[in-house]
Amino acid sequence: MHVAVVGAGLMGAGMIRNLAAGGHDVTVFARTRSKAEGLPATPATSVAGAVDGAAIALVSVTDSEDVLDVVRKAMAAPAPPPLIIDTSTIAPVAAREAAAIAAAGGSEYLDCPVSGGPLGAEAGTLAVMCGGTEAGVASAAPVLDLIGDPARRVHCGPVGAGLVAKLVNNLLAAVISAGTAEALGIGQRAGVEPEVLARVLMASSGDSWQLRHLFPRVLDGDHRPGFRTRDMRKDLGHARALAGRPLTIGDPVSRLFDQVDGTLDYGAVARLLMDLPGSGR
Repeated sequence: MHVAVVGAGLMGAGMIRNLAAGGHDVTVFARTRSKAEGLPATPATSVAGAVDGAAIALVSVTDSEDVLDVVRKAMAAPAPPPLIIDTSTIAPVAAREAAAIAAAGGSEYLDCPVSGGPLGAEAGTLAVMCGGTEAGVASAAPVLDLIGDPARRVHCGPVGAGLVAKLVNNLLAAVISAGTAEALGIGQRAGVEPEVLARVLMASSGDSWQLRHLFPRVLDGDHRPGFRTRDMRKDLGHARALAGRPLTIGDPVSRLFDQVDGTLDYGAVARLLMDLPGSGR
């Protein structure tokens, strides 16, 4: 199957490798052309050139306006893809607008944001939260099965529902990661090493995915980006807009992330709350 991918960043690159390994003929458009170098895909010089004649287009870009621009350009291709799978994390209202643009051109749009980071993208084990029709999600299975774990794929409802689920997830990830850092920092300054506290928590009710998968790197002072702080800030903004009101817990957490270098992994929020290697604290 001819699959077009728009976006070859931290997530898109791993998806491309898995699609190619699964036997698909992949074309790719990347705004930064160097990101497509070395990938098992034919590079294109435009969105329309990448998606022209493709059975499915997979989109992995940054935010709402990026997605809308991609969908408009895809619909201008001589032979637009009949199905667009958008794995970006954007505003649900933008996804519904993208779906309307696609439908006007005879294509179907699914919002399918993912969780699992670059490691999950490379391993093909991403969790996928799908919004769209049941028939559309079924048609997307040949691609979704390769980029993610089918057991971790959930059809959340109509277009936009996948993004609602993703924003709920990322709001919790932000709150839990910041709360974990604060708790560990309190214990650390009271005389118990964070590694010891982590072992206690993982055997107790304070356990979490963040503690098990994020904090081993945090405690080593490793903040190389998997999921950048600037993207977490973006998603917290979308969660606030979704709520339509200030967030009682989320807003104070968001202000913490505002103090972190946006190019670092979101786990770097712990540098504000703990004594870590290289943190200056």
